[in-house]
Amino acid sequence: MEDHASKVEEEKAVEAEKAVDVAKAPEKDAKAAESQAEKPKKKTGLIAAIAVGAVLLVAGSVFAFVKLTEKEPKEVVITAFENVYADDQVNPIEELFGLSQFAESAAAADVETELTIRLDDSSEESIQAYSGSGLRVTGQYDRTKKKSGANAGVIYKGMDLFQVQVYYGEENLMAALPEFTSRVFMLDLSDGLGERIEKSPILGPMLKSQGVNVEGLAAYFEEAAAQVEAGKTQKLDIDGLMKRYQEGTKAQENFKAAMTVEKAEKGTFVMNGEEVNCKGYLVLISKDSMMNFLRTSTDFFLNDEELKDLYLEQLQQSVRITEMMGGGYSGVSAEELYASTMEDVADAAEEMINFLDESLNDVTMTVYVDKKGNLAAVNGSTHLTVEEEDIQVLFDVLLEGGAYPTQNLKAKLEMEKKEESEKVTVNLTRQGTYDGTNLTDDISIDLKLEDEETHTFGLTYTDTYQADSGDFHVGASVTADSYLAADVSMTGIVNQLEKGKSIQMDIDELKVMVMGKTASVTLSGEYYYGPLSEEVVKPEGQIFDIVAANEEEWQSVAMEIIFQAMELTGQLEIE
Repeated sequence: MEDHASKVEEEKAVEAEKAVDVAKAPEKDAKAAESQAEKPKKKTGLIAAIAVGAVLLVAGSVFAFVKLTEKEPKEVVITAFENVYADDQVNPIEELFGLSQFAESAAAADVETELTIRLDDSSEESIQAYSGSGLRVTGQYDRTKKKSGANAGVIYKGMDLFQVQVYYGEENLMAALPEFTSRVFMLDLSDGLGERIEKSPILGPMLKSQGVNVEGLAAYFEEAAAQVEAGKTQKLDIDGLMKRYQEGTKAQENFKAAMTVEKAEKGTFVMNGEEVNCKGYLVLISKDSMMNFLRTSTDFFLNDEELKDLYLEQLQQSVRITEMMGGGYSGVSAEELYASTMEDVADAAEEMINFLDESLNDVTMTVYVDKKGNLAAVNGSTHLTVEEEDIQVLFDVLLEGGAYPTQNLKAKLEMEKKEESEKVTVNLTRQGTYDGTNLTDDISIDLKLEDEETHTFGLTYTDTYQADSGDFHVGASVTADSYLAADVSMTGIVNQLEKGKSIQMDIDELKVMVMGKTASVTLSGEYYYGPLSEEVVKPEGQIFDIVAANEEEWQSVAMEIIFQAMELTGQLEIE
């Protein structure tokens, strides 16, 4: 009985435990569900943390990259100044006309040119009487065949009055006055010129009486003609000179290295018609760095060998001509004269540098640069010490941009002696536009002197050009205390233009006014420049060898010229 009762109790206990487990099952399921729900939340939080970390890492990397690649303040300032006149910037005159090509052709190509200027009107009756008169000048340069020619003609009241013709070729120099004589004057520059001059009936004795070294003079002419024909005339190589200067002195690099630059407050300026935020930089240029630059540069230009050789050659030619013409330098050679001259130049340069050394002081300025590295503005100050007097100097420049950095700008310079109430103010304003076809440029410079009295002076310049129509206008004027001292203007049209090769234009009006518009002259004309279009020919007429001609032949020519001049004058009086 007891065993049976015990089994019954055990079975009841098991049933009771099962009932409890069944009762707790929903609670367990709820906790399990809650646990499963917490797992995605923890995973989402981890992802968010990783994302935030990644953003911070990228931001930090970008910041570090910017800091590592950011230019030093000095580099920013130097680059900004260099960009003002960058080699690749827009050059309207070059784009529209091809000025550099014109310059190259003028020096080396076969070209011709013609200019005609005529008087149209004048406020002066004595000048107005010659209305229609003028001058026509033409030139031909055939460098291929080593020939050239020129013609200068005088126009009188619309009529071609007379002309002077000049020709060089085949070692002969010729000149003609066709309205006065049928002769063509010729000088044979070929070998033997000295001997021919010595044997000349007129030139030989005349030159010798003046102490002229005939043989030396003839040799000089021969050498000069040979150099011209060979194209070996010596000229200064500016590009080569500047390259030697930059590589040999390091003056510019040393000057830049001596600058101190640090960041300053930002500024806002108008560039290209829009407000631009710019970084500011405080720049200090020490007096010592300026003096070192001046001394180094002066020393280079005084001692450059090629520059010295060019000057010495010119000096040798001057000495040679002077001696040949009967003059001299008391036995002083060109080398001795050069040494003496350079000593004087060096003394003058040293005197000027010493003056600047006593006068100059450190220059401080604030430079503003936009985000593209362009210079927007500069303002600064310094002071000069002249004869123990202190002159305060303030300057301000605003570069407002345009097709190129300096097309629109404003600049101001003030110099003042505060103790003596003396002040000089200079204002410069430039405004221009260029869209690839139309060009305008206006420049004004105003000078104001303030002392016991105030005086003002002004200079203005303006030009406009429209490529489509060819219309152009150029003008300049000078004023003094609001009084017009002089005014010059030219208006016309470019009829034909082949960029860098040829140009033809009409000058509709060239007007000059002086003395407050009380006196004026109005001119007009034409101009042409382009490739050589026809053969350069010798003047027509009977050759007159000026070396071989005797006294009788010279007298005959002189009488012919006098009679023709009298006849021409008579015709003018009749008219």
